[in-house]
Amino acid sequence: MAFIAPKPPQQALDAMHSTFLDLSRNRAFRTPALRNAAGPLQLTEPQQVFTLGLSDLVAGKSLDAARPTGWRYLVQEGDNVLASAETVAGPRGEQVFSAFNEGRFVDSSAKAMRAVRDFPEVAQGGFELRLLNVPGLYVQALWFHETQGKGDFLQPLAPSPVETPGDRPAPAAVLLKELAAKARVPIEAADRTGG
Repeated sequence: MAFIAPKPPQQALDAMHSTFLDLSRNRAFRTPALRNAAGPLQLTEPQQVFTLGLSDLVAGKSLDAARPTGWRYLVQEGDNVLASAETVAGPRGEQVFSAFNEGRFVDSSAKAMRAVRDFPEVAQGGFELRLLNVPGLYVQALWFHETQGKGDFLQPLAPSPVETPGDRPAPAAVLLKELAAKARVPIEAADRTGG
């Protein structure tokens, strides 16, 4: 099953492609996997990145409270995902290139996107692929945003401090409830210490 492809704004596309093409043409990447790639590289699976704060979680807010912060692409050499590439909002709200990343979140994203196509919950289609970031808890999750009103799913990416299994998508409310409980710990600690 194919996800509904989100359409990044032209500014995000321009920022990503100009940096990516320049570095790719000159093989000037700094991350090891991209620097050592022998074949052609391509940007795939655009995902809008959203951030959800600890106070939003503790207040019991839904994914509607998540704020869009940028875009992420996967960087592939053939069928192999080597890295991710991200844009973020600049000082005037414009999209600017941010970074190439490698590591476990990227590997986990690639595996989850391959595996999730077989799960009945999302195999029927109608889902837009997003990325949810909860920086206060060091959590990232694939967000399967249901465009027909049936309900969203989240799949935590490894490494993750949550107990919700990362091998399949879960109803968003399940993971948000666990994240809300975990978010209370740093907030209550800050309250006790006056932070």
